[in-house]
Amino acid sequence: MNRKQYSLLLVLALVAGLASGVASSWFFSNQPVFAKEATKRAEEIFPELRVIMAKEIMLLDLHRKPRIRLMVDENGEPGLHFYDEGGRYRAGFSVGAGTPALTMHDKSGLRLQIGLMSLTSIGVEWPTILLIDKKGVKRTILTLDPIGRPHLTLKDDKDNTRAILGSTSLKHTQTVIGGKRPPSSLVLFNERGEVIWKAP
Repeated sequence: MNRKQYSLLLVLALVAGLASGVASSWFFSNQPVFAKEATKRAEEIFPELRVIMAKEIMLLDLHRKPRIRLMVDENGEPGLHFYDEGGRYRAGFSVGAGTPALTMHDKSGLRLQIGLMSLTSIGVEWPTILLIDKKGVKRTILTLDPIGRPHLTLKDDKDNTRAILGSTSLKHTQTVIGGKRPPSSLVLFNERGEVIWKAP
């Protein structure tokens, strides 16, 4: 290799190194991950473990759109969230106020379609599955009460209860005097909330 060829090779190597640095800076700039510094700190705290510490980890597709986010929100609640190719939120698993929830959204990413979560009342949680229409109305609710009795509630588009299958409590109405219904019962209501049929 003569001197001219060596000089040309050196220039090409410098240009390639500069281009690589620029590309690396462009790709990794403004990313909400401080893995290097946090990992060093984690190794100091837990030298026997290999730990990556970060407030948020984001996986991007080839078009640099977020597809998966593992994060802790401003309230300190963890969550794993999934996005479609348009960057719209479609599904997530999170723990809010100590209560876990699995949610699935429609194509707009705004309206909740299905929710699997625990409802809380008087400090007691019980598992619940929700089916929600485009207006955000809970149309189908499958749940267990605090002592484990199941019931399925069907509602109309105005959020009025129209049918309940399973254990439920009926209040005083024009049709029936209330009482706790057995898990095998079926109760139908009109749009005013009055019982129109029940069995047994």
